[in-house]
Amino acid sequence: MRVFVIDTEYLTWNNLGSKKNPLKRKKNEPPEIIQIFIKEIFTKRKKEKLFFVKPVNYQIYPHRISKLTSIKKKFLDRNGSSFKSVYNNLNKFLPKNSLIISNGDESKIIDINLKINKVKKLGKKLFFLNFYILIKNLRIFKKYKKKKFITNNQIKKTFKIKNIKSHDAKNDVLILIKSLKIIGIEKKGIKENF
Repeated sequence: MRVFVIDTEYLTWNNLGSKKNPLKRKKNEPPEIIQIFIKEIFTKRKKEKLFFVKPVNYQIYPHRISKLTSIKKKFLDRNGSSFKSVYNNLNKFLPKNSLIISNGDESKIIDINLKINKVKKLGKKLFFLNFYILIKNLRIFKKYKKKKFITNNQIKKTFKIKNIKSHDAKNDVLILIKSLKIIGIEKKGIKENF
C-alpha cells in the first residue's frame, strides 16, 4: 500500500465579500475546489502533483479566499483546469489501494465536487485517513481532545513549525509531513491506525 498526503483549497461558504461589502452565500454554492496538492511519503522517489481548478459554480469569487490563499480568480481563469480534467489526472496519478492522509474530510469535498460538476466517480479503490486520528491521542494535543478537527495553524503552533504559510495546499501538505516526522510515525504505524 502506497501512502500519500493530500490537501485542497476551496471556495468556502462564509462571507463572500469584504468587510465593506459583505455578501451572503447563496444556498446553491457548495465548497468548490480551486487547488489540490498531493505528495507520496515513505518512499525515496516522492511523487507529487499540484493542480489548480477553474471554478465554474460560484457566482461571485469570494474576496476572503483571495486574501487567505493568495489565489486570485484571474490566475485560475488563466491557469486552472476543469474539475473533470483534474479529477481524471488525480485518478491516474494514484495507484489503486492507496492510503491518502488529509487533515479534514478531503474525500467528502472531492465527492461534493464530483456531484456539482456532474463527473462520474471512477471505481478505483482508495482509502482516506484523517490526520486527526493519528494525533488525537498524543499528550501534546490533549486540549483538543473534544474536537473532531485540528486546524493546520493549531498543528503548526503545537509543533512549533515556522516559516510555512497555511491556506496553500502545498504548504499544508508539508505541515502534515513535518508533523508526521516530528511524532515519528512510520508507514507501519499509519497502517495500524488505519
